[in-house]
Amino acid sequence: MKNNPPIFLTSCFILALAALATTAASADTLKVGPNEKFAKPSDAFKLAHPGDTIEIAPGSYPGDVATLSTPKLTIRGLGKEPVKIPAAGKNAQGKAIWVAAASDLTIENIEFSGARVPDRNGAGIRVEAPNLSIRNCRFIDCEDGILGGNGDLLIEHCTFDHCGPVANPATHSVYISDRCTKLVFQYNYSTFSIEGHLLKTRAKESWILYNRLADEKGTGSAVADFPNGGYVVMIGNILQKGTNAQNTRVIAYGMEGIKHTNNALFVINNTMVYENHRSGAFFVNVQKTPADFTPIIRNNLCVGTIPLTNSPKFDATNNLLLKTVGEAHFVDPEKFDYHLKPDSPALDKAAAPGKAGDFDLTPKFQYLHPAQSEARPLLAPLDLGAYEWTKSPARHSDP
Repeated sequence: MKNNPPIFLTSCFILALAALATTAASADTLKVGPNEKFAKPSDAFKLAHPGDTIEIAPGSYPGDVATLSTPKLTIRGLGKEPVKIPAAGKNAQGKAIWVAAASDLTIENIEFSGARVPDRNGAGIRVEAPNLSIRNCRFIDCEDGILGGNGDLLIEHCTFDHCGPVANPATHSVYISDRCTKLVFQYNYSTFSIEGHLLKTRAKESWILYNRLADEKGTGSAVADFPNGGYVVMIGNILQKGTNAQNTRVIAYGMEGIKHTNNALFVINNTMVYENHRSGAFFVNVQKTPADFTPIIRNNLCVGTIPLTNSPKFDATNNLLLKTVGEAHFVDPEKFDYHLKPDSPALDKAAAPGKAGDFDLTPKFQYLHPAQSEARPLLAPLDLGAYEWTKSPARHSDP
């Protein structure tokens, strides 16, 4: 099976765009705000038609919970800061602040906070319909930031902070279901999970690209968990396991048994910092996989007193394992800034990482805090880890 690059124009999205083109002439922009026709976002949702754009004026709309039942909407908060939708003790269908129950939605520049429901599994957004794009959103103090998934799901430039406060059963900053065909999770910042994982995905494909997934001072569990396997590509991520974390898992794959037919794990040019100091840990923890399963682990910068992996078989080249952050020569590790200093041992140590199917695994971007990205300089040879250092006079541009 060939796995396509994580360009979010899969066949279903091309069809969706074609459908949008046919309705563009009749599509409306519905404006929400104190001086607009619609006082609250939910008022506009009730009268919107497929293809419409809903623009929400800056401010806060407490308790404006809703079920999104009209397909092909673009819902956009205006202003430099996200529009705030605090739950204020309310929920939609006992599930979330917003329930995405229609297909082909886009949600941009909204902050969801305080999601709580009676079964203690309340989400900022509950994803039930296929093909959702979520951009530039924040999820703060929710039982789950985003929960669910169906079809293709794009999450980019989003922040998840102080989510996952439920211990049994655990809730998570991001929890994607096995109904998700392809997850593209890129340029996001997930931090300070309470009890749960910073990222948990059961999707058939998970493309985890250029994110900062960092416990920092949080008390969460796994940094990135793929409990049922699947086709997983991780490139250019910052993965940090903090001293207060509940367990030892950085990357966990197959912990609950493999349930997909197409399974692979590519861990390429990530910076992984393990500060938990518990024994029995691995940077890449692989469980319950077929005997011939071989994770590809290349060009990673790993800091901590733990082995690279426990996988019986693995293809691991050009990884650097250091015991302390001091050895890595990071710019400011106390503030979780893992850019490299010019004397870092990670400089110029990477090799061409190869391909996953037809997809070139060479890192093209790097994470820019908070929840942004920038082009990664294409230098030869590349540096190990998630960042490229560019100011040495000895460096040269890729020919």
